Amino acid sequence: MNRKSKSYPEKFYKDIMDESYKPINKIWVDEGLYKTGCYSKILYGEKNNVDTFKRLVNMYDFKDWFHASGTGTCVRKHYYANVAKMPRNPKSKDTLRLFRLGDIVHTDIQAAVSECAKKEGTEVFIETEIRLPELNVRGFLDLVVVEDSALYDIKTCNSRKFKTIKNNKLNNFNEPTNYYMQLGTYGHWYEKHTGNPLEKLALLYYNKDTSEMLEFLVPRNYMDRAIRYWKQVKKEFEGGIPNVRIGFAPVKKWECNELYCDFYDVCGGGLDAD
Repeated sequence: MNRKSKSYPEKFYKDIMDESYKPINKIWVDEGLYKTGCYSKILYGEKNNVDTFKRLVNMYDFKDWFHASGTGTCVRKHYYANVAKMPRNPKSKDTLRLFRLGDIVHTDIQAAVSECAKKEGTEVFIETEIRLPELNVRGFLDLVVVEDSALYDIKTCNSRKFKTIKNNKLNNFNEPTNYYMQLGTYGHWYEKHTGNPLEKLALLYYNKDTSEMLEFLVPRNYMDRAIRYWKQVKKEFEGGIPNVRIGFAPVKKWECNELYCDFYDVCGGGLDAD
């Protein structure tokens, strides 16, 4: 049965033809979407680029949904991105380079786990999409080893941060509670989706300077904290954009920095406005 190909606005094609990726022919894109989930015509290099493309398409189709990776961060960013749909500040080449490195590390670790799981006959969830419609939240969890009831999120960091974590020198300023809550969002979805309780939530840190790795356990109560956070976000947005206030918008003072916030200019500097 013939079906009409889906066509996207020009901005969509511009977004996915970012310099970080190889160019994609617009006809391939529309035909690929038309092929009911079969993205074989979207191949434009490495096999992993197909997954990258699928994620970019989904990001556009679900552009109104909040990102699970943003759990526990400044709520005004969610508003600007997903409600007001304001343009983001362009990322520097250094930032794009770090993002690319993170993608490579994620892909390598996940590929190694996948290969091992196949040999051992172990079930794993890898780069699995999660959706929480009641909270308007969507994202991709990195890794779950089912027989171990263990959920992992992969993070890259420099030697200084790695040493701080390894030596248990975290404090109120540098402790990445947003990472814990991000993991909590994934954990909530997994338990709700599968009905299986998790015994371990952990951040898997990769030292990009030395390739050393470290597992950092996260308490289960961050699953409840993450859901309370998203419920509060929804409630606050009913009245429009929340006022700037430390602990919520932003959650931590360091977030109000043009290096870390894509909406620093639109927001007027947040806390820095004072």
